[in-house]
Amino acid sequence: MQVVFLNQFERVTGQSEERAHVFIGELQGIWSAGWRVIDQQQSAVEDLWYEGMSWEELLAAFRHGVALKMKLGFRPLLDGMLEETPFWERRPALPQLLQCYADSQEAEEIAAGLRVWRRAKAVEEKKSAYLISTNRELQMLAVYLPHTLEELGQIPGFGKVKVERYGNEIIELLKTAERKHAYPLDAWIASAVSDDQLSSWMFQQKEEKYGKALATVKEKRSLLHGIREGRNLEQLEGELNCPRRKLLERIERLDEEGYDVLPVVDKELLELTPEESIQIESAMQQLGDRYLKPLLRKVYGEASASEDEVERQYEKLRMMRIRHRRVSRAVV
Repeated sequence: MQVVFLNQFERVTGQSEERAHVFIGELQGIWSAGWRVIDQQQSAVEDLWYEGMSWEELLAAFRHGVALKMKLGFRPLLDGMLEETPFWERRPALPQLLQCYADSQEAEEIAAGLRVWRRAKAVEEKKSAYLISTNRELQMLAVYLPHTLEELGQIPGFGKVKVERYGNEIIELLKTAERKHAYPLDAWIASAVSDDQLSSWMFQQKEEKYGKALATVKEKRSLLHGIREGRNLEQLEGELNCPRRKLLERIERLDEEGYDVLPVVDKELLELTPEESIQIESAMQQLGDRYLKPLLRKVYGEASASEDEVERQYEKLRMMRIRHRRVSRAVV
């Protein structure tokens, strides 16, 4: 194996000191990445994070593995692997300190009440709950308990628009809760979070971030494999345990990235009648293919249909759009 990257990691606990290498290697087109423990007797691979031909998947696995080891207290001899600025030169921003401290505090009872409010507000405004407020923002509200609009503005994520839109309701929910934290928050938060606590929290965020990225890459590989094996949408939905609409969005994204998804597209479009296919193609030529709702109305009319039937009509339009764009690109 030809080593193309190597870095040494160390962890000191009490009187003991541990060393290991993290590596990326290549042998006859096969990439590998992993963790090799160093001791006086031998040097052997303890954990192989990835082995295969996908550079994208290798990087995702490598970053996730490095973040996990750094969360466990290992530090690289050559820093800057996950950040542009070396760890010892970084200065924590106030939002990071506030989030780190809030994540270490127990405030579930108040946070649960805030989630009920958020759910009701999301229904009222017909938008996703996270657009009202994220889970992390609710946790900070539950910990810091702002009692005025000015105090609410000190919570990361609550800028002028959010404070104006939801501030009075939030203050009303929190005003009777007894709090232990004084305002302004920046007057004491830096002394309340130790360097070790902050670094552990930061690397945990990295580990979670790269863990999600790695899962996404693996799901992408599984989907491409299923398409190449001739699976239809129903089979892919069952194998990947993925909701049908989300599955269609992933297939469209793969097409945009240049992957061949026509096997599953052609398989699904066998259900279209020749007349339906001609109508959809004609509608796309007249209206374009960017927005599906005008196409739905043009092809299937304004007549009311069941929710399942409308979803099926959207599926047909999505599949036809992929084929339409493929043909257009081929012509160009």
